[in-house]
Amino acid sequence: MSALLRAFHQAAATGAAGGTTYDTADLAGSLEALYARGRRAHPRLPVKEAAFGRFLARCANDTAVRSLDALAAEDVYLACACAEGVRGAAAVFEAEQAKVVRKAVSRVLEVRNDREDAEQRVRQHLLVGAEAGPAIAKYVGHVPLAKWVSVVAIRIAISLNRSESAERRLREKAGAEAIGVSPEDLYIKAELRQALEPAVAEALGRLGERDRLILRLYLVGGMTLHAIARTLGLSQPAVSKRLAKARDVLLEDIRDTVATRLKVPKDELSSVMRFIASQLDVNISRVLRPR
Repeated sequence: MSALLRAFHQAAATGAAGGTTYDTADLAGSLEALYARGRRAHPRLPVKEAAFGRFLARCANDTAVRSLDALAAEDVYLACACAEGVRGAAAVFEAEQAKVVRKAVSRVLEVRNDREDAEQRVRQHLLVGAEAGPAIAKYVGHVPLAKWVSVVAIRIAISLNRSESAERRLREKAGAEAIGVSPEDLYIKAELRQALEPAVAEALGRLGERDRLILRLYLVGGMTLHAIARTLGLSQPAVSKRLAKARDVLLEDIRDTVATRLKVPKDELSSVMRFIASQLDVNISRVLRPR
């Protein structure tokens, strides 16, 4: 039994495909073909058979050997080389994926320094990682590596685009725009706050997933309407309209919830709602921010 086949069997036995049974003859042929494809694509990256066998075992997702044949073998081989720290692998990754990372990051970040910082963090996340090791080891070859890297880069760029100062400005603006002594007093006493935050969370839960994403990108991620439109493949006016409509729907939902829970008299409801409206973006940001 080859080192490639032995390593695959050992890793598969302890992984997600532990209950899978493979025909050894067919499997050996498939693994050897995948390894050969990878070597042909990257002849200067000497990945050991055992390492590639273990990596392929993580890619396996069912009992059919043809599922392995459908993998992007050349990309899996490069990912394995990077994860194993093969000399020259990072340079090959950079040559093939740098433009992908740059394009993905530019869809989220407009400032050049921010984009460069994000690109560097993507490289570090994928090729170095933290205690868990390089994140590229999580690539399983079911989609082209470029597509997978693009998704990772966009997520990292969005996380970097969040700004504590943006939320602080929202708080200051909300406080300045708050109208009416009674609602403020209620808020200070935590009576309104205790009802408001759960009401916002519940209203967001009833909102459409697409609208929640737009709110998250705008209020938490700090993205411009133009950047959101490019990211989601929409026009800027369409994003603006959806954002405004989402706020209106949320306010109506929150008004009913707060009025019921606090038993606010009708003659005071308008004053309370003006205050809630001034606090809306802050509360949405707090609820949608990852914990």
